[in-house]
Order: sequence, then C-alpha cells, then structure tokens
Amino acid sequence: SYFPEIGDEVVLWGQVQERYNNTRFNNPRLAKFIRSSVDLDTEIPAFVANPPAAIVDETSYDDIQDAYRYWERREGMRGQVPAGSVVINGRDVFASSFDSEVWVAGPDSLVAQRAEDYERRAFRDVHPLDDIPTIDFDNDNPYRILMGSFGVKATTNDTTTLLAPARTYDTLTNAPVGGVYFNFGKYSIQVEEQIQLAQGVDPSFNNPPQAFDRGAEYSVVTFNVENLYDYVDDAFDGCDFQGNSGCPGVYPPFDYAPPNDEVYQARLNEIAQQIITDLHNPDIIMVQEAEDQDVCFMDGDTYTCPAFDDQVNNADGKPDTLQELAVAIYDLGGPLYDAAYDRDGTDDRGIISAYLYRTDRVELLPAQVDDPVLGSNPQVDYPYSDPLPYNTDVQNPKALNAELPDFVGGSTDGDNVFTRPPQVGLFRMWRDGIGGSVFTDLYITDNHFSSGPDNRVEQRTEQANYNAAIVAALQAADPDVYVSVGGDLNVYPRPDDPFPSPDESDQLAGLYNQGMTNLWNVQVGESPVSTYGYIYQGQAQTLDQMFVTPSWMTEFVVVNSAHINSDFPADYPDDGPRGTSDHDPLVARYSLLPTLDRLEALLYYFDSMGDIYGNKTLKIMLDRIDRARRFESRGQMDAYTDQLYAFASQAQDFAPDQMSQEAADALAQEALLLVSLP
Repeated sequence: SYFPEIGDEVVLWGQVQERYNNTRFNNPRLAKFIRSSVDLDTEIPAFVANPPAAIVDETSYDDIQDAYRYWERREGMRGQVPAGSVVINGRDVFASSFDSEVWVAGPDSLVAQRAEDYERRAFRDVHPLDDIPTIDFDNDNPYRILMGSFGVKATTNDTTTLLAPARTYDTLTNAPVGGVYFNFGKYSIQVEEQIQLAQGVDPSFNNPPQAFDRGAEYSVVTFNVENLYDYVDDAFDGCDFQGNSGCPGVYPPFDYAPPNDEVYQARLNEIAQQIITDLHNPDIIMVQEAEDQDVCFMDGDTYTCPAFDDQVNNADGKPDTLQELAVAIYDLGGPLYDAAYDRDGTDDRGIISAYLYRTDRVELLPAQVDDPVLGSNPQVDYPYSDPLPYNTDVQNPKALNAELPDFVGGSTDGDNVFTRPPQVGLFRMWRDGIGGSVFTDLYITDNHFSSGPDNRVEQRTEQANYNAAIVAALQAADPDVYVSVGGDLNVYPRPDDPFPSPDESDQLAGLYNQGMTNLWNVQVGESPVSTYGYIYQGQAQTLDQMFVTPSWMTEFVVVNSAHINSDFPADYPDDGPRGTSDHDPLVARYSLLPTLDRLEALLYYFDSMGDIYGNKTLKIMLDRIDRARRFESRGQMDAYTDQLYAFASQAQDFAPDQMSQEAADALAQEALLLVSLP
C-alpha cells in the first residue's frame, strides 16, 4: 500500500463531487507514482493572492462574485499572502476548535493605500468610507483576504496553535504561504508559517469617549459583554457550567462557559478597567449577554456564593455576574454600581439584558401600578398577537413580550416576538447626588434582538415594532417623556441593510417611524472613521445602537464608540483590558442642568419627602417660580434673575423652621446655578 508524503508527485483517479458547497475528489486511488521529494516552491510556486477589486467607475467594478470565482479557481492550490497587507480585524478565535483567523487587505488595495491611518480598513458598502462611497450597495469589498490557522497547526503539530495576535491596522511583514481552503462559506489561505506583524495605530485612540463634567452632564452606555458567565455551577441551570447535561435546544460542550475561575476573574477585572478608564464611569449601562444566574448575593459589602447544595434560586433578584462586576469596579477605585433586571427576559441558554447604574447619582424608581408600561395594565398597543402573562407584573425593570404573530414568516427562533424580551427601566438621574440637586427621569429600553441581520428578518422587524409600541405608550401618557431604545439590535442602521436595493428589509422602520433619532446618524456625520462597533469577516459595521425621542434629543451632547474590543485579538491576555468582547461599547452623553421646570420638580420632591413643613412655604416658593417663568416668557431677564435670587434667599430664610436645611441648600444651589447659565 502507498503512504503519501509531502513532495510526492502522483496521478490519482476518483470521482469529483460537489458536497456542502465544497468541490471534492471522492475516494481517490493511486493511478501512478511518478517521483518524490519535489521542491514545491521551485516547481509549483504559490500564487500571490490578489483578488479582483478594480473600480473603473460607479457602473463598472469588480465585486464579491468576481472574488468568489477567483478563489474557487484556486481552491486547493498554494497561495501566498503578500507582505505589506493591512490587518482589518482583530484575530478571531473559535473556542470549540481552537481555530483562528485574520482578515487583511492586500497592499495594492485602495483602502491599504489611504493616507489616513484610521481609514485603512474595510467598511460595509453603505458606510461613507467604503471603497465606492457614492453607491449604497456595490462590491462587498472583494479585496479582503482571509488567513486561517490549519497550516500553522500542522507545522507545529499542535491543534491548539493560534495565529499571532493581530489587531486592526497592523501590517504583515512576512509573506506566508498556505493552501486555499473553503469552509463555512469563506475562502481562506491556511498559512503554514506564523504571521509576523508590525504594529499599527492603536484603535482605541480613534475618537474615544472623553471624560466630562459630571456637574453638567451624564452618560448612558450600551455594552454587549459577550457571554459573561461566571465559574459557579448554578444548581437550577443545566447549561451554564462545563459538564452540565444541557438545556432544551442547548447541548454541551458550552464554549461560552469559562474553563476556570482564574480566567473568569481576569476577564471580569478587564471589563471593570474598561468601564473605569475607557468609558469614564458611566451613569447607566445597558448590558447584553450577561448570565441570568441568581444564586449569589451581597452580604453587606461581601459578594457571597453558597455551595451548590445550599443555593437558593432567585437569591436577591439581581444578576450575579453584574453584581460581581460592580464589586470589581469598586475594588479598582471606581464608583459603586448596582445591578437590575427582570429575569423573565432570559433566553433558553440563560443570557439576558440587564442594567448597571451608579448608586451615587442614579435611582431605580419604584414601579407604580398605573405606569403605562411598568404597571399592571400596560398600554402597549401591539394589535397583532396576545401579550404574555408576565406583562402585567408591576416592577422596574420589566420585561415585556407577545406571541409571535401568525403573519411572521421565514426563519424564527421561538414562538414569541422576542427570544430575549426587552427590559424597560425607569431611572431618576440626579445632577449632583441623590436628593441634593435637580433631576430628570429616563425610560431606557435594553434590547438584544435575534441574530443575525439576514435571517429572522420578519421576526426582528416585529421586535422593532414592539419597541416602538412601548415608546408610543409612554409618549401617550407624557409627550415630553425621555425614552431611549438601545442595545444590540443585530441589524444595521439606515441606510445600510442586509439586502441591497430594491429589496431592502428596513427592519428598524418602526423605531424611525416613531420619530426617534438613531444616534448612528449623528455619529457618522461627525466622525465617520470611528462609526462602527462590530467587525464581521473583516468589515466594520454597526449593530449596537441607541434611538432617542425628540424630547430627550434636546439635551444630547455627543456620542462615541469606545474601540477597545472588536479591533483587538481574542483570547490574548497580554494586551491588558482589550478584546474582552466582540462588541465595542457605545457611549452617549446628555446635558443635565437646572431649568425652571426642574427646580419646580425638586421643590415638589422635597415636599413629598417631608422636607417642607411650613403652612404656606410650598405655595410661596412655587409663586416665585411662576413669576420667574412669566418674566422669562416676556424677555424681562433682569426681573427673571431677580426672582431666582429671591427664591434662593427665601429658601435659606425658611430653614430650618419651615424647611430642612438640606432642602434649602439644594434649592438655593440650583436656583443660583440657573442664574449663572447663559
């Protein structure tokens, strides 16, 4: 019998078949042995990868189909990735197989030759920095080259060998060779030699979020933390720990569960560092992909997890991983956070959306029975199907859902509109500490829509429509209400779409039609090079978004993506707090300064708390505000400021006999600050 060796030249015979989109030589047999020890580099040198990417004009250009033909014609051949290629995504690692891959743009590609460092990458076609920016849907960036790790695994005789930890903007300094391979819908060169890299610019310096004056502003973040599971075996969950038997539709092995507590704690620490240093201790964080487990709890200042046999389910109504993350933040010198969620929002695997909020500036308000969404009779008008029973729960946060309408076709991931229902949270944001300044109330809807953009299309469309119905219910009760719908929406913002014109799916139309502003539109207008938060097959794109009502937009300041994850290599511990997730956080900042309405609301707040106890004190103080409001409306600004000075003085005069000193100080402080504003 014949045992082949590298360098043998043989003639084989067999049947050529197409199977699962792979062309293969089936049951090959030796027809003739010709010779051995052939020097492949001399006799069959590898071709230099240069997929077609010519752009003649807006009507004539190579596209991804041309690239597919190019690669298919070379399938099984040895190809070489040219030195000077530019890395266009952080190294991806597939934990279940220890496979890794890196996407690059060849040195002759248009994007690699750009003068601006941060523009040397691939954006989806609709992005303003696409290679054909004047056309919404064009070539799908055919110049992209994928390197895989099968070759280096063979060279090292180690199936766990990964490609070097590349990050976006690095430059390839060697020219590795490998076989052209096709799997999972991708053509790749499985390089035999480890890739060598010259480090490029730091992606995290690309228009990052900035520190700000907390006396005047606050921040809201959406952050998909990518499978944040702890190393605690939940006695009430069959798919959260290595060795579990599984859950309905979820089977081992669980590549999302950490291998040990050391790995988990290191990752938790890095996320905490990101929140403190890169996100600047945001006030409210919408989190996606946290584990829903609730068997641990805070015992005073100590995070406590009972032994397996001593666990109690729903121990304190808060997600364990986020409580432990809050402890990590505090231990590193950050502010104290608390965690909140409605566990009805979990999916079968046990991931959920939830909130972290600063306890020094933010309150999670008690749910009122008559609240239009959080109350017992939510006014969410979704006429296509019945709501789920838990919609009538009175709580904050609150998950809401409905049965999937009969008209929804195509692929779906369950019988309800949401597999992971949105969490609706009502927060009170204080300017300068709880109970000591003006405040504003915010409804924030935290989402993790079904994946991915080009499947479950009709279901995801209804997820957007249901969120729009939540917003409509809140606006019907108060047209000036502040509402944001955000999270990982798993589809692109307008005008991008997974389907080119004229077949656009416009899956987020419900939110746009509700009159909300997608902050992506603001960001891309101000800093297109930094407007992305996720990278798929080397193409920068946006899945994580925030929609904001017109009322709230009046106080919008700025939005930034923190490019601390998606551009960095996965499973690489030596780059510090980078690459902790496959998503970049999105940070929005808003103004929070005194107004007459807020001063009036603060006055009523102190009255409700029993801090105003004079017979006519409240009436007298309200009269001052009314006078100031009338003078302001007439343009009599001197008289307006005189009333505010009088308000501040009178508050102090009333203390302590007719109002508490704390109330008087806060009211006077906010009135004088209001006077000082331009």
